[in-house]
Amino acid sequence: GTATRLDATTWNVIRKVALPAIDMNNPHNMWTDRSQRLIYQTEWFDSKLTVFERETGKFVRRVSVGDAPSHVMTRTDTDDVHVALNGEEGPQSVVELSPGANSVQRRVDIGRGHPHAHWMSADGKTMVTPNAFTADSSIFDFPSNHTTSIVPTGAIAIATGMMPDSSKYYVSNFLDSTITVIQTQTGNVLGTINL
Repeated sequence: GTATRLDATTWNVIRKVALPAIDMNNPHNMWTDRSQRLIYQTEWFDSKLTVFERETGKFVRRVSVGDAPSHVMTRTDTDDVHVALNGEEGPQSVVELSPGANSVQRRVDIGRGHPHAHWMSADGKTMVTPNAFTADSSIFDFPSNHTTSIVPTGAIAIATGMMPDSSKYYVSNFLDSTITVIQTQTGNVLGTINL
């Protein structure tokens, strides 16, 4: 597996991050730290999060996080790293790592298993997860440290995206070709977009 760096003005490939220096098993999603010095790369068909330098591609570390780490994002307020474990069945299926992904700090209880492409609010206080096998989405509040809502969605909730003001978020439902629109603060479903 490789991670590819492109020049966004020419679309030319600048670098491939891969073997022999870094051996990734199905790199699926990546994110950067607050300073944009590090890249966090999930390995979906494994149990690892790989960290490498953004500018040089130099390997930094590889951390065991849990089964099928699908997506990774950081909190804007703390720079903590959060990885959704798509292969984990229990409710503690998001893992939190320290900034730089030096170590696992805890498992976050989202009330469901099998989250995929989660999203973090712009202020770092809220995380939303699409829970692929239970057709719903969890809203986790960091200040109170608990899940505030589990909201019904469509079949195979696979990805989320949030408005910049965190007022609402969207869940992409893979099997029924819909997007569920949810009010972030209350968990109320505002509508369903049929694709």
